Amino acid sequence: MAQKKSKPKQTKKATHYPVVRGSFLGSTSENQTVRVLDTPRALSVVNRRLYRYARVYPVSISMTPGAGQTVEVFALRDDWAVHKGLKRAYEEYVKNTSDERENLGKTNIARWEDFRCDNGLAGSVNTLLPTLQDPTMSGPTILSEGEFTLSNVVDSTDTRRTFTWGTPSGAEYGILQEYDKVGNATSEPDSFTADAPYGGIDSEVREKTHDDLQTDGNLPPYDKGGVNAGTPWVKVATLGAGPAGEQRLSTGFFNAPCGLVVLVGNNANWNSNAMMFEVQKGQYKGVGGMSLLE
Repeated sequence: MAQKKSKPKQTKKATHYPVVRGSFLGSTSENQTVRVLDTPRALSVVNRRLYRYARVYPVSISMTPGAGQTVEVFALRDDWAVHKGLKRAYEEYVKNTSDERENLGKTNIARWEDFRCDNGLAGSVNTLLPTLQDPTMSGPTILSEGEFTLSNVVDSTDTRRTFTWGTPSGAEYGILQEYDKVGNATSEPDSFTADAPYGGIDSEVREKTHDDLQTDGNLPPYDKGGVNAGTPWVKVATLGAGPAGEQRLSTGFFNAPCGLVVLVGNNANWNSNAMMFEVQKGQYKGVGGMSLLE
């Protein structure tokens, strides 16, 4: 009986996902000490597709050697309060707009609608934007187009209000301030039994130990009455040359909730073009980006 010829194994072709995961940065105004990178905005304009705001993006910030400047890098805290606070804000936004959504129907709602919040930074802050580079150009082309409107709700007084990571004004809801109202812990147990049952009969039941077991650990190992709402940022690194000539030129990848990264230079005229951002490769449209709303 003739043997069947085995088919040669087919090797899977390597796939390439076309995505620009980073670029050198630029700013339309190089005159502010504090500047902010909105990573989903930067990814959207350079790739010509929507990258959503409510995700945690693994970002790296780098500086070219010899830039002659020092830049501090900050990001939103990647903690429970930031994650749950944003999710609660989004749920309130959806609930507040539910009747209007039903009346409009899905086909009439803006195609690129995205839940976006204000960064809450006080004072004048410049936005850092991605750039395109070309050997024949005298300088970089800054990509500044696109619509990135803050999401808003209408409250019971018919006032339109947005959401912010900072201290809210009368036209804003503070994301962490509102979460603070529901995120506080209480002592457990909140009342104590003074006497152990039959404590005088059983010599093994000690009143002092009985009290200790109720009071030692009944309070949480953190501030039970707050979520540090006034300080949503953490410092990631300082880039540049140190006093002894040492240099740090990259942060490495770090988690940036909502992709918000704040860069603070050593003076108002530091050079944005000496800085580069990059997002780690991943499964969300070619980059890493875990949803904050799931």
